[in-house]
Amino acid sequence: MKKVISLTYLFGVVFLLASALYFFASNWQVFSRLEKVALAGFLIVLFYGAAFLLDRVLKGAHFLSNWLMVSGVISFGLSVALLGQLYNSHADSFLLFLVWSIPALLFSLNTRYSGFYVLTHILIHLTIYFYLFPSSPFGHWTLAHTWIAFGVGILNTLLFLIIKKGYLASKPLLYLSLISANLLLMVTAFDNEYSVFFTLFYVFILAVGVYRYFHKETSIFIILSMFGTGFIIIKMFELMARYVSSLFFVGLLFAAVLLLTGSVFLVNYLRKHSSSRHWTKIIFIASVTTIASVFIVASVFGLLSLLMVDVSMVTLFVFATVFLVIPSTLTSWPSPVKYSLMMTGIIIGMTASVFDEFSFVMFLVLAYVFYVEKRSAARFVFYLLFQLNTAIFLGQTLDLGTHPLLVVMTLLNVAVYLATYKKYILQYGAFLIGFLAFFSLTTIVLSLTLHIVYTALFFLTATGCVYYFKKQDRTFYWVSSLVFWFMLIVQLYYDLAWKLVHKSLLLAVLGILFLMMAVYLDRKVGSDQKSHSMLAGKRLGIILIILLQAGWVGYQVYSNETLLKNGETIVLELQPVDPRSLLQGDYVELNYTISQLEDTSIEDNGPITIVLRKNAQGIHEHVGIYRFNEKWNTPYEKKPGDVLLNGKVTNSWDNNAQITYGIEHFFIPEGTGLDVEGKVKAAVVKVSDKGNGILVRLRD
Repeated sequence: MKKVISLTYLFGVVFLLASALYFFASNWQVFSRLEKVALAGFLIVLFYGAAFLLDRVLKGAHFLSNWLMVSGVISFGLSVALLGQLYNSHADSFLLFLVWSIPALLFSLNTRYSGFYVLTHILIHLTIYFYLFPSSPFGHWTLAHTWIAFGVGILNTLLFLIIKKGYLASKPLLYLSLISANLLLMVTAFDNEYSVFFTLFYVFILAVGVYRYFHKETSIFIILSMFGTGFIIIKMFELMARYVSSLFFVGLLFAAVLLLTGSVFLVNYLRKHSSSRHWTKIIFIASVTTIASVFIVASVFGLLSLLMVDVSMVTLFVFATVFLVIPSTLTSWPSPVKYSLMMTGIIIGMTASVFDEFSFVMFLVLAYVFYVEKRSAARFVFYLLFQLNTAIFLGQTLDLGTHPLLVVMTLLNVAVYLATYKKYILQYGAFLIGFLAFFSLTTIVLSLTLHIVYTALFFLTATGCVYYFKKQDRTFYWVSSLVFWFMLIVQLYYDLAWKLVHKSLLLAVLGILFLMMAVYLDRKVGSDQKSHSMLAGKRLGIILIILLQAGWVGYQVYSNETLLKNGETIVLELQPVDPRSLLQGDYVELNYTISQLEDTSIEDNGPITIVLRKNAQGIHEHVGIYRFNEKWNTPYEKKPGDVLLNGKVTNSWDNNAQITYGIEHFFIPEGTGLDVEGKVKAAVVKVSDKGNGILVRLRD
């Protein structure tokens, strides 16, 4: 019952946070600007105040006050995003996450609580990402970006080692830093003039890590193996695109043979050393099988394509089944060789059957290998392939649409799960695929009634599974259910079937109900959970950090309101489009006529100030005078009516410069983008005496 109580508290807190996010993002016009600021302030006070109160009241459940403290920092981030929405600052700007990360970092240093460590890590990385790519994902990737990614990857590696040495205590941060280091170091190894160096460096790091944790920590070895496998395969495709030739594919085939030969010796070594963990051997064989089978399949199809060999798909299917799949099941070859040939044959066979639309035959092949194979991990993979082939067959042969296909896949896997009692491998596969198909039903375009029905059923199912399997200590199932539960919460934000404000109210009601239920159960059962309170002995420092957040919010409101009241009004010509911000809701992205300057001598990025003057139509235009990196392009003395506007050069080419001014996003009530797009011609902007602009409104 105590596990149920903890989960109920967690759900209640998450619902309230999501409700606040949805509400602020909806940009509901019932409240004025300052009333929304007051609501944001109330939200921060609510979470921090509840944390202090419950820390005194619920002595045995300090975990709840700890969660509420983290929720307070999250609500501060939502308030920062709200200020950006109210005053039309940049959507998803790195400044949002930078400001947000400061109190999270201070709380981390003061409390040493793992939740703050993780939140700080995520926010700092988001800050770096949006600083490097303010407008589009991975746009304009340069060598400088590569070196920055390399540096951040090294810092994550050092953070991982610091945690391993015991200087910091946070297992989530350990894995987060490990995954981040691998992702960043992997990115550096592609498509740049130093890719050879970065590739060798990453391979060296992987090799050291695999050697260090091969026998000692299975979870770390699994992560390193997954990244290593993915890196080798992606690198293979990069080289294949660059050096495509028959010789390359022959070399790829030779590399697969060498890999399998080396793996045979290593498997024999593992068998002689009983200290090697069971999962270590399985992950190693899985990695080798994945790499070798991809190499062989790419070689076969690459050579057939380059040599223009006319082979029918049926012949290819028969060859793969007779000479690869069946022999691999009947012989006692070493595991890496056996499974690599088996998977190669299955992939070639499935590919051929899809091209010539005889996927029904693959059921026989997959049923055969599933029957003769006794290893649980292999049977799990074959079940997943069987389900993939089922989806192909239903969609291609029976011509089922997306909706009926997902319904069939969901019901089929539910039936398999219920029919295979205590056959855990089949149940694992059926559970994951069934849930994935069910979740997909909440994301596709359907009638409003069907959409609400599927969403409600999925929510009830996921919530019920989390409670049921948590109570039974079946970790795989309750963790998987919880992941899908959070996926639904995230998906609902981008769901356009019903308005954010309505979803916000529903989530608020659910949050209150779950918290009331948790408190009732807590009082009825009594809590003997032992958890450490982060507030113990650190209240003064925590209060100072909270006051710092309140001071920042107050300063931002004051400075923006002052600018709106006293700033000089200008009108700029524009063209909008309509996306949705990560945290702040719907906004119109504005492109001004002054966003691109021509005939400039600018060749780098940096701060710029341009001179604007009003034309006969009342529109302010650039007059060809600007100050870049504190130097004017021509001697200038300010004239009456001149307005100086600050911006930042984000890209330059052929004497042209792309500039952002911090007024590119205008937040609008949800669902009104079409009313704005194409109808507005100008924006009204207030400019301070220091040259900073703030967007006031749009006009026809």
